[in-house]
Amino acid sequence: MSATLLHTLYAGLAPWLALSLLLIGRNPYLSRTRVIGSLLLAFFLLRIPVGGWSSFAWCRTLEMNPSFTLTGLLCIALWQRLSGKAIFRREDWRVAWIFGAIAALTLYPMGLGLTSLDPYTWGWGPAVAIFTAICSTALLIRSNRFGVILILALGGSLLHLQESGNFWDALMDPFYGATSLVGCGYLLLKRARSSIGSCNHLDFQRH
Repeated sequence: MSATLLHTLYAGLAPWLALSLLLIGRNPYLSRTRVIGSLLLAFFLLRIPVGGWSSFAWCRTLEMNPSFTLTGLLCIALWQRLSGKAIFRREDWRVAWIFGAIAALTLYPMGLGLTSLDPYTWGWGPAVAIFTAICSTALLIRSNRFGVILILALGGSLLHLQESGNFWDALMDPFYGATSLVGCGYLLLKRARSSIGSCNHLDFQRH
């Protein structure tokens, strides 16, 4: 298999997974027909020509190198949806969003012109990969399953499944970064509401 074909097949995996999740929806009663139909429909929708290009080709203009982190999380989400079993616990998802938000805030401010420091250059060397390996080990020691996703990023990079050779692209992409920031915002809002509710309850007891 040529490297170009391998890169194209991998790049198509994340859009297919995301579209499959969207088509399957949140209905708790999934028939085999609906599941297979949704998976096939997602594949064929990505093949529809639009303006001379397939839908998948248009997706690649938005992101040439979907991260292994995003692809792994989409696989987990789809498998959980199909099996009805919680592979990732609440704390695993929480760490995934926190990690992605921190990485996004580290990587993307340079692209927005907010700083002269360019962290993307770190991805050409071993520093980011070593840091990711340390984080993965620490998470696995604490039995957090997001550590497995970080191992996938390391493995995918070593196997050169992406077109890019920069490790940041194996770890991060704008979609994962944006989703993580939204997820962290939700977690902070939920915690703030919980704190306000606790304070109100204490005030009520005092009165």
